[in-house]
Amino acid sequence: MSYYDYVIVGSGIAGLYTALLAKEHGSVLIITKGSIDDCNSKHAQGGIAAAIGRDDSTELHFHDTIEAGGGLCDEKTVRLLVDEAPERIADLVNLGVPFDTLDGEIALTMEAAHSKPRILHAGGDATGEHIEVTLSRQVRLSKIQVIEDCLATEIIVKEGVVTGVKSLDCHTGTTEEFECRSLILATGGAGQLYKFNTNSSIATGDGIALAFEAGAEIVDMEFFQFHPTALRLPGVPPFLISEAVRGEGGILRNIHGRRFMTDYVPQGDLAPRDIVARSIIYEMKKTGSDKVFLDVTDLPSRVITTRFPHIYQFCLLRGLDITRELIPVAPAAHYMMGGIKTNSWGETNIAGLFAAGETACTGVHGANRLASNSMLEVVVFSKRILERTIKDI
Repeated sequence: MSYYDYVIVGSGIAGLYTALLAKEHGSVLIITKGSIDDCNSKHAQGGIAAAIGRDDSTELHFHDTIEAGGGLCDEKTVRLLVDEAPERIADLVNLGVPFDTLDGEIALTMEAAHSKPRILHAGGDATGEHIEVTLSRQVRLSKIQVIEDCLATEIIVKEGVVTGVKSLDCHTGTTEEFECRSLILATGGAGQLYKFNTNSSIATGDGIALAFEAGAEIVDMEFFQFHPTALRLPGVPPFLISEAVRGEGGILRNIHGRRFMTDYVPQGDLAPRDIVARSIIYEMKKTGSDKVFLDVTDLPSRVITTRFPHIYQFCLLRGLDITRELIPVAPAAHYMMGGIKTNSWGETNIAGLFAAGETACTGVHGANRLASNSMLEVVVFSKRILERTIKDI
């Protein structure tokens, strides 16, 4: 049986970022059921939100987050989220994340339900992938041990304190136990519960199940966010069409070509995700269709191909030129707001057990996550987890 100061389950942005912080304070092991590169984080297109613009403020970011959350956000943790955002962005820059720039400054764009352009992005529409690749490279260069194709099967709890985790080698079928001082679950969401979803195939809710069986509190599982615009093409799995496409001027139209969002809400195409998703469903029922369309044909072609290169190429390879043709879209399951209940330090009700990222419920999202707050939540609260574990030494 091996001992580590920190055992982290999951290799998305939450797991990798936490591991890089933890390596400065003890031995670290990452367990991941796929490869270190298999995660939901890589599918994040839009970006990461932070009030770093000259005409923006943390107060505005706070208000937008509360408003989008349907009145159910934890105001204390939202305040921590927005106040600590600029410092965490600086950390990512120092780690080498290549955020897109304009005239020598980090470029900021608009997304739905934000009152100001505050979305940082990398590679246009490949932000999650760029952050993931940057962090995984840093992990591979470090002394952090990574065990791939290894499934965590049980959290070991003795007298109310976590002492380790049991695991299964997916290739050999052998089992092993790892002892630790702190166990951090960063296992992502559970989008595969739904037929239509934008998630990676690994998003099966493993961490929630592990924590529940160990006696951890689970909260707000009824709140699952559906992204309004997932590609709907025959024979093609749902593919995320970023919120930022509407932020740059994309317009939703029904199958008759009519712009419809202002029929449902004054904010129109830039209303919060839950409102847009429901409005699309209503419009689909009205028109007897399984889709609506997202129209970006009025935008200059160079804007589409440079700002959304990944989306443009994905669609083009499937016979759809979005610079000239409407994009067929429909809502799909996207993000789990609920999860393992944690406090503002990422702690669960079980001593020594922490949760980070989508598998955790910090209370910042309420009933509906504000666009691009998810990756921000990861870096803010992962940092707080490490600060908490250091205090316990």
